[in-house]
Order: sequence, then structure tokens, then C-alpha cells
Amino acid sequence: MARPEWIEVGRISRPHGVHGEVRVTPDSDNPDRFAPGSVFFARPARVGVAGPREPRQVRLTVESIRGDGAFPIVAFEEVTDRDAAEALSGHLLEVSSAELPELDEDEFYPFDLEGLEVRDPEGAVTGRVTDIVESPAHAILIVGLEAGGELLVPFVQAAVQTVDVAAGFIVVDRLFLDV
Repeated sequence: MARPEWIEVGRISRPHGVHGEVRVTPDSDNPDRFAPGSVFFARPARVGVAGPREPRQVRLTVESIRGDGAFPIVAFEEVTDRDAAEALSGHLLEVSSAELPELDEDEFYPFDLEGLEVRDPEGAVTGRVTDIVESPAHAILIVGLEAGGELLVPFVQAAVQTVDVAAGFIVVDRLFLDV
């Protein structure tokens, strides 16, 4: 799957106070993502579950951040009052995919894995990765099976033996493919 142009890194949940601050729900494990000076592009969330993505974006620059790291309170330079903050409720915060840091060779962004062929150790194709779900313990690959149906595969070394993004496949231990 091709790298998307925009990557969601959080969502504005609601205003906080009267001076334009907002509560943010981060969707990034980068601790520096919301540092003062960081720039985001806010876009209204989709209309409905599968609605079209709104093309309009608003540029926002972090002025300050405080509070709990799980739900920080963020002040943006461009948002100066509660009405402006209220208008941003539910907006997605995105960054250009070009701004993403390079990862080590054994690390992957979720979008790198979506669409990869799933093979057994002998090389037989059993399906494709259709989605990745985060769980408290580890990521879980959702595999659309060639024979129909889905299979959940933990994204751990015991289950996924090889990941070759460039070649477009992963190898999953047979134990995790038998249904």
C-alpha cells in the first residue's frame, strides 16, 4: 500500500476554558509530537463511518501544552477564544507523511503493513493484511483470507517470522494460520 499523504496524529475532543485551549486525544506515541512550535493541519472528521474525507484543512501551531499526557490541554496560536475552540471540536490533527521520522529496520508504520500478502513458511499465499488494530499488549493484524473470512494474527515475533515491505509480503508461522 502506498504511504498516505496525511497521517492522523490526534483529535481535538472539546474546548477547555474560555481562552481557546482544547483537549486533545493523541494518536501518536512520539512524545515530542505536541511540543510548542509543532504544526498540525486540522480537518473535520469524516461524515459518517465511510463518508468522504473533508479536503479543507486549517493550519494550527502549538503555543503551549499542559495536563495529562493521555489527554493534554493544548493552546494553538491561531485559536484565541472558546468559540474558535468549539468550532474545532472533533477535528482530526494531521501531519504530512513526509514529516514522519525514519524507523529502524525492524519497525513499521501500520500503513506499511496494510495490503501486504500473507504467506505461510513454505511460501503459499493465505491472504492479505486488511487492517491493523492496536491492543494493550501488541498490534493485531487482520488478515483477509483467500478462502474467505478473516483471521487475527498477533504482530509478535513468534507469529510473524518475516516482514518484507519492499517485496510486499509477510511470513506467518503456520501455528497462527491454522483455523
